[in-house]
Amino acid sequence: MRGICVLTGKPLALVVGMLMADSLRAATSFTLPSEERILPSSLELERKTEPWCPGDCAVAVPFVANYRKGAQRLVFVGTRHAFHPTDPTMRAVDEGFAEVSPKVVILEGFPSAMGENPAPLVELAHHYGEPDASDFGRGELMYAASIALKQGIPFVGGEPTEDEQIQVLREKGFTDADIAFSSVVGWFSQALRSGDIRDTSPESLAKAYPRLAQSVRDQIHLEPPSLDEFRQQYRQLYGTDIVGDDKFPLRIDIGDTTRHGQQTKVSMMTRDRQLLGLIEQQLSQRHSVLVVYGGSHWATLSAALEKRLGKPKVTPFLK
Repeated sequence: MRGICVLTGKPLALVVGMLMADSLRAATSFTLPSEERILPSSLELERKTEPWCPGDCAVAVPFVANYRKGAQRLVFVGTRHAFHPTDPTMRAVDEGFAEVSPKVVILEGFPSAMGENPAPLVELAHHYGEPDASDFGRGELMYAASIALKQGIPFVGGEPTEDEQIQVLREKGFTDADIAFSSVVGWFSQALRSGDIRDTSPESLAKAYPRLAQSVRDQIHLEPPSLDEFRQQYRQLYGTDIVGDDKFPLRIDIGDTTRHGQQTKVSMMTRDRQLLGLIEQQLSQRHSVLVVYGGSHWATLSAALEKRLGKPKVTPFLK
């Protein structure tokens, strides 16, 4: 999974941003691991670490990676976005809980700084599977959170805050205009993948763009490009208009060598450092950890996890 889940047409990151003021708690401190311990993300890495992935890994295959070393147990459920209870991702989540009795569950998509069992997400998890639930409320993360709550297991987000991510991007030389463009294109990608936006037609883009642009203002407090500016910048980067681009959103995924792709790699590294640091902290403190995260993050962390815990037993869920 290479992006953030969507809640009622908005990326979870945006919803979390609206709740941060009320939900931020004192974050449990840990030392971020060095970048050298994390493998750079690439399609080649995914093909190497996930040999069960068909074709060019354009379609992710969920899996369970089970580690055991001494008293420490880690089960990493590698997911893809899923909204149906019979999807292989949901079965992978079930298997993750069956293989370990976790003392904590680490979930993708919201900051560790929100603390354990953040109230807004607990509320969503309690309504998992209801007929009027949003895509996010029906997704694999809230499914995992709902199981954790039923079993009395705390859950916590594995992400850095938006401010932390933006600070790193600026330090790496990306401008606010770069960051705002990438935010819009990323959120458009998620809305398209979730079905909230039907296609890349002029009508769909014109209808969705005001909301996506406002998301940038609300979430990261930057001014987004106008729709015309957005389309022009997309053409400059990719040599084609986003309108009618049948290779979007795969064009902006792993393997993108444009400035947007470079920014995505930096953000991925920032997120992976946070996730690895949290996993290692929780293993040291609680010894038994379940992670439910995109499989691309497991690929980049695989060498560090294997060095600490040995080779895992991996079970893919092809169908």
